[in-house]
Amino acid sequence: MNGMKTLRKIEPRVVVPLALGVMFALGDEASNPDGFIVQNRNALIAKAVLLCVLFCILFRFAEKLVAMMGKTLKSDTDEKERHGFFEYGYSVKPWLKNAVIIAVCWLPYEIWLFPGVYWSDTSKQLLIHYGVEPFTDHHPFVLTYLFGWLADFGQWAFHNPIYGLYLLIVVQLIAAPLIFSWMLLYTRKIGVPQWLCHVELAFLALFPLLPVMFSSLAKDTISALFFMPFCILFVDAIRTKGSLLVNPWVVIAILLCGLLTCLTKKAGVYVVVPSLLLMFLINGLSKKAKGIAFAIGAVIAVIMMVIIPKAVMPALGVASGGKQESIPFAIQQVAHDIKYNSDDMTPQEKKLVSDFLTIEYKKIPQAYDPQIADPVKGTSLKNPDLFSDFMRLWLKKTAEHPIGHLESWMGLVRGWFSFSNNDGSPDNMVVCTESAWYYKPILKYVPQWPLKSHKSDTARSVYDMEQSVPVLNVFFSRALWASILPCFMLYLALCPGRGKWSRVASMLPVDMSFVYLLLVPVSGMGGEPTRYVLQLICIAPLFLAFMSSMSRTASTANDMN
Repeated sequence: MNGMKTLRKIEPRVVVPLALGVMFALGDEASNPDGFIVQNRNALIAKAVLLCVLFCILFRFAEKLVAMMGKTLKSDTDEKERHGFFEYGYSVKPWLKNAVIIAVCWLPYEIWLFPGVYWSDTSKQLLIHYGVEPFTDHHPFVLTYLFGWLADFGQWAFHNPIYGLYLLIVVQLIAAPLIFSWMLLYTRKIGVPQWLCHVELAFLALFPLLPVMFSSLAKDTISALFFMPFCILFVDAIRTKGSLLVNPWVVIAILLCGLLTCLTKKAGVYVVVPSLLLMFLINGLSKKAKGIAFAIGAVIAVIMMVIIPKAVMPALGVASGGKQESIPFAIQQVAHDIKYNSDDMTPQEKKLVSDFLTIEYKKIPQAYDPQIADPVKGTSLKNPDLFSDFMRLWLKKTAEHPIGHLESWMGLVRGWFSFSNNDGSPDNMVVCTESAWYYKPILKYVPQWPLKSHKSDTARSVYDMEQSVPVLNVFFSRALWASILPCFMLYLALCPGRGKWSRVASMLPVDMSFVYLLLVPVSGMGGEPTRYVLQLICIAPLFLAFMSSMSRTASTANDMN
């Protein structure tokens, strides 16, 4: 009888930390130069068991902390807001004050990194503007125009295109503290204790990754500035049971923030649109509110998937960026078959691969890198019309070599599910403190390209020191932001009580951002993974507060029943 009671107490949501433990075991096994995941079966099983137990204990302990925080919350909120130096009331003065605090703490990095850090994608988009590269939407064409206009303005006003681009970085460095301050005050409004707001402010002001990233120029940094307000409004619409969506100005704000998130980062459409369309799953919202949310999502989807590619881009002479960006994992998995199982590839299949990809079939084994899909994927397709045929080949090979395809996929995503890199070093987030990663032709058109920032060595040295401090170094882990925190939030959302799936739908911006990471072409090398995970880092405090609040409410209701 006692055994039966124990079994009944095991909650279905335990599958979340168990699945995470298995993925980390696979990720750790894949952290080797060849990307093999079954090098030692006994070691793999032992790792899986240990990591599953570790995450089950960790998630349970963290949930207890959330519950303890809820017990102190009533006394904290019953008291009047203490008006000391640090204020978190939902008003203009605390908003501006906390934004200034964040901006001042960011200032050293801003000075060291002047005149900004520019990524290789930025140089490629400028080459498109200067006519060196064909104009495609491989990188968002809206940003290509913006970068080009600012570079021309910088040349006209300062005789230096970089200073024109730096104006956009200045806008980022003003906007980001203001948005983070808004998010901080909003988390206080939905129930975060005042002492924890101090911790949140310290994180936003002192976590060096934030000023370094927003002192650089990339589609991810710009898109985050629109994605954060979208998420705050999304959460507030749910918290107010949809009454917020009756306000036409709020509807316009959600539409614009969602649309600009997608226009500045094309993958945003796979996060924003599902989040809005699936709001009908959320309990407590009126039919009118659900209909408005669905309509906003549908409008953004039509604009991004029909109007822009079918009407706007052809009118501007912008070519499509290519379908290969939507299937990097499939291309990598077929490349894995070619490298390790080429004997069962028919002549017709070999020809299909050569005709579909820009790389020849015979060159794939040498080009294949288990950590990144780009050497095989390229930036375009030789014959996009063969897309369906290639996907059929991929499905066939998946059935024939499932372990090989799992191994290939783990090689691409293991950076989200591992505490170490291929060389055994910690999986810390890599940031760029200089613009040394660029396409060389840009030096002909922008000879002032800042190969070194003002004091990039100082910025790098200080950042590395902060990253190496025990305990604090946990915050620099890619895996923490990419998988552990999203899975913990899902664990909270699935707590016992009515409305589980409503709570899961309430964190769809996190859910879909996590799903997007499972489809990226690289996760464990260079600075690209840091860019990809930036939006999850930015919204993590908001959704941690929201999911904690919702789980406490569900637990209280469950106890009353």
